Amino acid sequence: MRAGLSKQNASWRQGSVGSVGALTLLATLAISGEAWAQYPPQQYPPPQQYPPPQQYPPPQQPYPGQPAQPYPGQPAPYGQPAPYGQPGYSSQPSVPRGKARSTDLEIGTLYGTSIAYGVGLGVWFDAETGIDDPGLALIPPAILGVAAPVGVYLLDDPEMPRGMPATISAGMVIGAGEGLGIAGYQFVTADEKDAWGFKGLSRSVSLGATLGAVGGYVLAYYEEPSPKTALFASSGSMWGTAIGAMFGYGASNAEQDYGQANDKAALGGLIGFNVGLAATAGLSAVYIPTWESLSWMWAGAGIGAAASLPVFLFYAGDGGPPAKRGFIFMGTATTLGLAAGAIFSSDPSDFGANEQRATQYADASPGISVDYVAPLGEPGAFGMQVGGQIF
Repeated sequence: MRAGLSKQNASWRQGSVGSVGALTLLATLAISGEAWAQYPPQQYPPPQQYPPPQQYPPPQQPYPGQPAQPYPGQPAPYGQPAPYGQPGYSSQPSVPRGKARSTDLEIGTLYGTSIAYGVGLGVWFDAETGIDDPGLALIPPAILGVAAPVGVYLLDDPEMPRGMPATISAGMVIGAGEGLGIAGYQFVTADEKDAWGFKGLSRSVSLGATLGAVGGYVLAYYEEPSPKTALFASSGSMWGTAIGAMFGYGASNAEQDYGQANDKAALGGLIGFNVGLAATAGLSAVYIPTWESLSWMWAGAGIGAAASLPVFLFYAGDGGPPAKRGFIFMGTATTLGLAAGAIFSSDPSDFGANEQRATQYADASPGISVDYVAPLGEPGAFGMQVGGQIF
C-alpha cells in the first residue's frame, strides 16, 4: 500500500515537475513575445532624399501699371508683350557683326584732319564776311576748329568700321587738293582784275574738302575700302602733282621766264593730280599695297628725284638749251623710282584679292561677343545661360 502510494507520489511529482516546466516555458515565451512586441527588430533608415532644386523667388512687385518681367528662358505672361532685350550683364558690340573696328591711329588721323578742316572753314568765313579785326577774325576758326572734331566724336559712336575714318580723311585731303589746284591755275592764268584772290582760294579749298569728305563717307559705307587704299589714292594724287608739274615746267617754251612758265607748271600739276588719283584708284580694284610697299614707293620716288639732280650740271654752259629741260628728266626719274619701289616691294598675292573682305573676320575684335549672362531657373533644374554672337 505504502509502496503503491510512493509510486503515485513519484508519478505526481513527475507530473508536477512537467507541469511546472510547461508553465515556465509558456511564461518565458509569453514574456519573450511581449518583449519582442515592445522592441521590434531594427530596420535600416530610408534612403536620404536630396532637397528639392532651388526655385527662383517670385518676381519683384512691379510698380503700378508696370507688368511683371519674366525670368530668362521663361515666356512672357499671357496678354503681356515680351520684355525688350535680354536681362543680365551685357557687353554691347561696338561695330556691326563681321566688321573690324578702326584703329586708334586711323581715327586719330581723322581727328587731326577734321581740326584742319574746321579751321579752314573759319578762315573762309572770315574771307567771305570781310572780318579784318584779328581778335574777331580768330573766333570762327577757333569755334569751327573745335566743332569739327566733336562731330567726328559723335560720328564714331558706335565706332566706325575699319577703313571709314581713313577714307573720309583721304576724301578731305584730295578734295582740298583739287580745289587748291583749280584756284592755283586760275590765279596764274587770269588777269589781275579777274583773279579770284584769297577769297576764291579759300572758297575753292573749303568746298572741295567738304565734297571730298562726303564722297569719302559714301565710298566707305558702300565699298568698305582698306585704309591702305585710302593712303594709296592720296599718295597717287601727290605723286601725280609733283611729276606733272615737273613735266609741265620743263616742257614750257624756252623763251618764257618763270613768271610765264609757271602757267604750264600749274596746268601740268593739275593734270598730274587727277591722272595720279585715277591711276591709283583704278589700280586699287585689283591691288592692295602693304604698308611696306607704300613706304618703298615714297622712298623710290624721292631717290629717283635726288638721283636726277646732276643733270642740271650739263646745262651750266651758255648757248645750250634752257636748264628747265632738266625737269623733264627729273619727272622721268621720279616715275621710274616710284615704279621700282612698287615692283620690288610687292608680292603677287597682293593682286586680285579684296583685302578688306579677306581680313574683316580675322581682324574683327572681339571675335566672340557676349550679349548677356544670367541665371537659368527651370522646374527641376538650375544653371546659367550665356547668349551672344560668334563671328
